[in-house]
Amino acid sequence: MLRKPQAVALLLLLASAALLCMHPVAANQLWHDVNRYDAHGNECKLHEKNDVVCSMVCVADINNCPSSLQPSCPDSQSFCADGQCHDQCTDEIQAQNPCHCKRSGKKLPAEAADLVPCMAIPNVTIYEFHPWNSKADIRNACGSEAGIADQSKTVGVWGSTWIGGDIDAVWAECPAAPAPNYRYNESYWLATFAVNGALAAFLALWSLYKFWAERGIRSISNMHARSTAERSSSLSTDDAAIMPKAISKEASSSDIAKGSPASEKAPALSIKTAGDQAGSLGQGITLCGYNNNIFGTFCVWAIVVVTVLWICYMGVWTGDYYGSLPGWRHGIPYSLAYESSFLELASFLFVWAITFIILIVLYIVKPHLRNYFRIRTLPSKGQLVCVIRPVHNIKLLEDKVNWIQHRINQLTDRLTVMLCRDMDYTTCPVNVTSGNLTYFTYQCTRYIFDKSTEQFAPFEFDIGTNHRSLVAQARGLSSEEAFSRQELVGPNFIEVKVLNVFMAFAREFFGFFYIYQFIFLWAFYFYEYYQVGLVDTGIILLSATIKVALRMQSERRLKRMAEQEEEVLVLRDSKWTKMTTRHLVAGDVVEVTSGAHMSCDCILLSGNAIMNESSLTGEPLPIRKFPLHIDDGDYDAMGSGKISTLYAGTIVSQVQPVAKSSDSLESDRVLALVWHTGTMSEKGQLVRKILFPNPITFIFNEQMRIVIFILVLYAGFVMGMAAYLYQGNSTAIVFFGVFALSQLCSPILPAAMVIGQSVAAVRLRKKQVYCVDPQRIMIAGKVQMFCFDKTGTLTKEGLEFYGGQGVDPSTGKFKPFETDLPSTDTLFQQAVASCHAVTELNGQLIGNPVDIEQFRASKAAIDPAPEYLDAVTPPEGSSFGKLHVVRRFEFVHARASMSVTVLDEATSTLHVFVKGSFERIKSLSRSESVPGNYDEACANLAREGCYVLAFAHKTIDATDPTQIKGLTQDELETGCDLLGLLVFKNMLKDDTAQAIAELKGGSTRTVMITGDTALTGIYIARQCGMLPADNRVLLGECKTQMDEIQWIDVDTMEPVSDIRPHLAELGPDGFSTTELAVNGAAFERLCLTGEIDSLIFNIRVFARMKPAHKVECIEQHMKYGVTAMCGDGGNDCGALRAAHVGIALSDAEASIVSPFSSSDRSIMSCVQLLIESRAGLATSFANFAALICYGQVMSGMVKMASFYFAISLTQNLWMLIDGAVATGMMLTISLSGPARRLAPSRPTSRILGPQMLASVGGTVFINWVFGALVYVWLFQQDWFRCNEHATAEVDPNMWWLLGDNFEASVLSFVSAFQFINNGFLVNYGYRFRAAWYKNYALLVVWAFLISFVSYILLADPNRVGCAFRLNCGTASVLEKEFGTKVTWSIEPYNSLLGHNVIPRASRYALWGYCIGNMAASNIWQLFFINGPVRRLLSKKKPLHRLKVKL
Repeated sequence: MLRKPQAVALLLLLASAALLCMHPVAANQLWHDVNRYDAHGNECKLHEKNDVVCSMVCVADINNCPSSLQPSCPDSQSFCADGQCHDQCTDEIQAQNPCHCKRSGKKLPAEAADLVPCMAIPNVTIYEFHPWNSKADIRNACGSEAGIADQSKTVGVWGSTWIGGDIDAVWAECPAAPAPNYRYNESYWLATFAVNGALAAFLALWSLYKFWAERGIRSISNMHARSTAERSSSLSTDDAAIMPKAISKEASSSDIAKGSPASEKAPALSIKTAGDQAGSLGQGITLCGYNNNIFGTFCVWAIVVVTVLWICYMGVWTGDYYGSLPGWRHGIPYSLAYESSFLELASFLFVWAITFIILIVLYIVKPHLRNYFRIRTLPSKGQLVCVIRPVHNIKLLEDKVNWIQHRINQLTDRLTVMLCRDMDYTTCPVNVTSGNLTYFTYQCTRYIFDKSTEQFAPFEFDIGTNHRSLVAQARGLSSEEAFSRQELVGPNFIEVKVLNVFMAFAREFFGFFYIYQFIFLWAFYFYEYYQVGLVDTGIILLSATIKVALRMQSERRLKRMAEQEEEVLVLRDSKWTKMTTRHLVAGDVVEVTSGAHMSCDCILLSGNAIMNESSLTGEPLPIRKFPLHIDDGDYDAMGSGKISTLYAGTIVSQVQPVAKSSDSLESDRVLALVWHTGTMSEKGQLVRKILFPNPITFIFNEQMRIVIFILVLYAGFVMGMAAYLYQGNSTAIVFFGVFALSQLCSPILPAAMVIGQSVAAVRLRKKQVYCVDPQRIMIAGKVQMFCFDKTGTLTKEGLEFYGGQGVDPSTGKFKPFETDLPSTDTLFQQAVASCHAVTELNGQLIGNPVDIEQFRASKAAIDPAPEYLDAVTPPEGSSFGKLHVVRRFEFVHARASMSVTVLDEATSTLHVFVKGSFERIKSLSRSESVPGNYDEACANLAREGCYVLAFAHKTIDATDPTQIKGLTQDELETGCDLLGLLVFKNMLKDDTAQAIAELKGGSTRTVMITGDTALTGIYIARQCGMLPADNRVLLGECKTQMDEIQWIDVDTMEPVSDIRPHLAELGPDGFSTTELAVNGAAFERLCLTGEIDSLIFNIRVFARMKPAHKVECIEQHMKYGVTAMCGDGGNDCGALRAAHVGIALSDAEASIVSPFSSSDRSIMSCVQLLIESRAGLATSFANFAALICYGQVMSGMVKMASFYFAISLTQNLWMLIDGAVATGMMLTISLSGPARRLAPSRPTSRILGPQMLASVGGTVFINWVFGALVYVWLFQQDWFRCNEHATAEVDPNMWWLLGDNFEASVLSFVSAFQFINNGFLVNYGYRFRAAWYKNYALLVVWAFLISFVSYILLADPNRVGCAFRLNCGTASVLEKEFGTKVTWSIEPYNSLLGHNVIPRASRYALWGYCIGNMAASNIWQLFFINGPVRRLLSKKKPLHRLKVKL
């Protein structure tokens, strides 16, 4: 059974429970008596205490001094009242009477007034010193030295026993002098009161003035509130609104409603009127107007100045602590506090707390501060307008919340609303145009005050949608009309503001975590811990610099992409005028020239253009654009009009004027009509979404609230334990509590959480995967579903010509399949050579990849000087002549077809050729020309992975192309005969199958979303392994969303009436053995009926999907998990933007279409993205775990032992732990490489998940147990008992001297090994990162630190150990006790023993104990967290994850 002293360590482990049952009172090592008993229960042998200073003996008459203390001075000197001999006893010397104990006047007791000192007693040695009765021992020893017999009866004690009776002398044991305090008339306090009092007075005056000045707006608001209450149908608001009619543009949640004029020429605005004082939108956006005020501006600057002064004031007190103030105070520590360390600490704590409060208050009121010191008015009357917009957080991986999480969420939500953090406040200056229009600019969009409706509204000019009316605007605008429009919409220029370096750092640092770091690190600077403070500051500055640099780099890149301005020819007043693109407005007509950068969305009116859209859409190949047809069709920018739209942000590679055309505008210039400018353009919308995104939160952010809540409770517990266990004044307790709090949540924690994604971004860039939004890396680490486009993504860029199959017009049956095109009939060859939109640029064919491969198969050539739209020269030996394309209707996804009207030069015959999907061409062809086995033949080819196009033809009875100018596309294409099929092979990329296999092996579901046929998609999905080869596939198709879906088995072509029984058939993996595929119309039908929710994870292939379908499909998947999209640009742009993670396979280094882009153009880039992102996420959480373990060990066992024994780790050891161990391990953990392949699971994003709790909790518990048991071992050691640390003899304020004892030494070694090991433990887990033994930097740092601490522990006293005051002692003691000759400087030890050298055998035992602690923690991580125990528990109690078939 353990004796009472030996049980101390175990009781420390239960201290938290004991605290709940006790009241905090002053205590001194509550559970044992220091140095009373040895390890065997015997009373300790008393120590010898040398060189003890004796108190003066005071008498009423000098003759009453003991004989040995009678004054004896040289003949020339006199014995004076200070107890020494002097030449002359001056008044100054006489006033230094030690018997007066520095008191005078009324403070001097009458009994002491006449006392004079005897001669001083020499210092004495006490051979049996009783620490608990030290004063009696000192009196006895000093009395014996002075020859005073029975001094306890004849000598009294100053202040308690005075001279009288048997007492003829007193010991001058002066009571402690009253602690100095401020009179508060000191200059620095007067200045503090004056400055802050003046600020308070100014603020009070401003509040009164503001209340008076805003009386008018308050009355208007009250009247409006009453009227709103009476009209329930009207909108309830707080101030003036933006309430125009919404435009037909894709709007983000941050958009304010946009005005939409209706006429072609002048803006006919349609705006609802809500009054100047009523202004809430459906999205909850409101406006408030403000006017600047000189007095208010003065108050703002006064607050700034006073805040800076408080920070400087902290600096003054810090300098005074070290005696570094200039002038006469230099070299005098605590000079401002009357040289009192206690008063200095208390004063700094006061200043520190006030500064902290000021900074936190400023952080809270930051959104409102500046406007509070302005005068509120109506938005239409103000110099500034504040736009108040709700903040809509996008939450990823939301989990079922427990009661605690729910309550904490409620509390934080209330605090968010209370502190107005649920709203975004943007204050915009109000300006006036030269035309006297009032406006402000919000999120790069101009909002004009419309006096007719008394509302601010953004304006956009609707220039029409009818083809004929759009072409009619080719004559351009007048200068007056252009000026009027520019007044309303502003310049055609998207300004992206990039802050300078100073402001960028200011923006970064004015956040809560930086305030927290700043204020706690300043405590480090003050309290003799500035070295570690500087190290942590360096880490924080490095992290902030990286973040600022990455953000500025991203902003500059976006600025380069967004801000475009160059000169262009514009048709104004019927004259061509050169001006900058900044002055363009909707309705302007511009000349398009080669090499131009489009700065606005335009509609091509005449001529052809070849556009490079890679930077906007990621489309790798140039795109050919065609002019609008002069007909009554409607312009649809996202549909058929896309081929006539020149988008802002794209580059004109080549232009081709068309002087002679039958269905488009003829001109010797390439003309374009400006459609959308500024942020209304497609590029502008993308830029706005990047500049003003909705914040994204992980489940990590939600659970971090609970962690903070737990840490706050734990911090209160630590403070309570400090008050209960720690011996010392309240100021020291508070200071040690501040240190405990700062170590509980390390100031470098935010940097640790970011560094993982920063390292991942650098590694991705080396693999040619570029990231414009590093925050998305964390999201990519949790991708559960990956959707892919097919053509150019899963398959090779180009198609391979496979052959053709014509139709015999005489029999209506298919001819034999021909692999050589010249073997087919002439009409079929003419169709293949002419029915496309291919052109030539610098010897390179430009156009759709399918068109290019088709044209190459024809072996024809492009005539560089066409007479009409295009001209095709037939190959040598051909049976047909030169073909002139006189009319062309380009391919659009909505029609799934294109057509050309061709003039055969040899026969002067006009042919109409129609090309498209085999389904579409069948519907256009005369039924008698379609073979009976047409569907079967096309399906068989598609099932083999072929890309099948069909051609139809008819001849027009006309010889002059102008005769068909008025015919519509439908009229031209009606009544065609089927010509045949053109077949291409859709070949997989070499590494597609491998990439799909790795993704599926990484627990990522893969899905195909393609515009191709379903059967081709199914074939490719099977080829690449996306679809298991042995699974049944049911295809669902319908013509429109209103039709019922018809299901067929793609292998047997048998219809399936009910798919549910098939889906219910499960395989060995527990999932259905039947997969589904649907076309676009069937997908629309499923969305309309709501069945998509139940079938979304059964559908593997989404075919014949239009761009809008792809977006909706991605959004359907996003409802169930983190979804990624991969495409090659073009019609994938919307889906890439919509997905949580979008990666564009583009040659462009950066594309604003998606957060990631890869120039490798292989879907292995997707695998690399997930590998690196998972590694980055795991690294961030590893750093989090390491620093939480650090905080728990530091604020747990270390602080509990420190509080109980009134000890501390030595100053240099603190610096080693914080500066080298914590920082070095964090940095080297981040250097851990990614895993070689994707693991079958994703890293956790739950900091309160079972894995994180078990890992951190188990490690902390093991460390606590070993930290407690080491004191059990220590109290059993003979060399320790009776040599314990006597806390009563130590000043606890001098913390750096509290480590000169065995208790602190043992704690130092155990905790040092624990800290080093904690950083090593989190490097386990090879599933997402490389194996721990491959992190060479970590191994080197870890091995060095272990070796270094082991050397200090095991070696005899040496220079290194003495630098850390471990296994060392006072120089004289080391030489006397251990024979160690000291040649280095050692500050004398603050202990009776004079050293803390552990005996050699015990040193090795302690080292083995520490290694055992490390081994236990490693076993816990290897076998329980990452080993067989985890695997067993995962099988028995798996986590609730998204269960889908991979």
